Amino acid sequence: MMDKNNSYELICYNTDDSGMFGEASRVVFPRDVEDVIKIVFDSQDLVPRGLGSNVVGGCVPSNSVVVDMKNMNEINFDFKSEIVCVGPGVTIKELNEKLKQINYEFPIICNGTIGGIVAMNRPGLMGGYGNIKEWIEEIEFVNGRGELTKFGKAEIGEVCGLEGITGIITKIKLKVIPLVERSASIFQSNDIEEVFVVAKRLRLEKHIVMLRFYSPYFSKLLGFPEKYHIIVGFDNQNGRIKGNDYADLFNKIRKDYYKIYEKGYRDSEDPKFLFEKLKEFVLFLNKFNVPYSGDLNLGIIYSFFNDDLKKKEVVKMIDRMNARPGSYGVGLKRKKRIDNLQKKIIRRVKLRHDPFLKFNKGKLIDIEDSSTNENKEIKKDLLKTDSNQSPEENMKKFIDDTQMEEVGNVSMKDNFDDQIDKKLMDKILFNKDDEDESDNKK
Repeated sequence: MMDKNNSYELICYNTDDSGMFGEASRVVFPRDVEDVIKIVFDSQDLVPRGLGSNVVGGCVPSNSVVVDMKNMNEINFDFKSEIVCVGPGVTIKELNEKLKQINYEFPIICNGTIGGIVAMNRPGLMGGYGNIKEWIEEIEFVNGRGELTKFGKAEIGEVCGLEGITGIITKIKLKVIPLVERSASIFQSNDIEEVFVVAKRLRLEKHIVMLRFYSPYFSKLLGFPEKYHIIVGFDNQNGRIKGNDYADLFNKIRKDYYKIYEKGYRDSEDPKFLFEKLKEFVLFLNKFNVPYSGDLNLGIIYSFFNDDLKKKEVVKMIDRMNARPGSYGVGLKRKKRIDNLQKKIIRRVKLRHDPFLKFNKGKLIDIEDSSTNENKEIKKDLLKTDSNQSPEENMKKFIDDTQMEEVGNVSMKDNFDDQIDKKLMDKILFNKDDEDESDNKK
């Protein structure tokens, strides 16, 4: 296990892509589980770190020991079960380069190490594949007592998505799939109503794995006409764009944020909505001339800012619409958006796995002192939980026992289906032109 203590070398560990700054007391580089256990026993304030690509301050230290996981980068593939066992320091790019050699792939495509992506439960660029949690078979981690623990599917929610506050991930087992030859089509329109009519229909198609959405301004930056665009990605050859052209298009949208950053839009939000609320939010952004992209499979809209006043108004709207964080997580920046019920649940899970408050202090929620009356009560309740039940079952019981606020009914009815142009949908889904139809009549 290596260690960095030189103040000059520590500077880059004081921040992440959020632009927030803290202070690293030192940096350690574990090579295996034994190193991680030793670090947990020897330290009180630990911040796990992958590539440092977090944009909400998720790995910003506060006079903490930063645990750089890059040396834990093993990759082992089991052909029989189509499961890959990876270390937390492996990046998605590295994993897919290895898998490609044996004609397999992992479809959650995003930047970062797998440990960091699991901690944030991030989705990939192709939202049709969901979040990484749906692909995890098993997680191995070291908890705050220095114990090596393994969780299967039923319990992974106590690590995946909890942003490193319950332990340090040491190994992940992931499902993978045979290499897919994909294709894409591009839908463009000047009419926002038409965009959402088409998108609602496309979301129902099982072979569509990507619905990447761009505002007219963002579309123009990418070299498209200044209209609304949906990049429709297929896990088969139904799309018009194939082969090298598809690879070029995918690479363009994979790096789309560089184009918007170049124009000075360095800050962004990622609210996640029910599909029925997306149009309302997009119209609000149009009103303020805020550029955006989106994942219409997942209901996430990424809005970009170069003006603090505009961002302030948009954040107010996000709060009024009760949106959830989409893919960035909560970290340090967005703790105020966690409601009281969520805080209770997260605090309970945190204290179960990290009773000495060693991991990622101040992230997601604040727990300053485990001796407070509230935390004492939670610990007392944890001791009463049924040892024959899984942590997930105990958590469900806790949620069921908690008073839930009535938030009203949400109407899901609309007339979208009546508005769909069948010829347009055939053109997108089956690469069928009017000319093709006339040929068939002959």
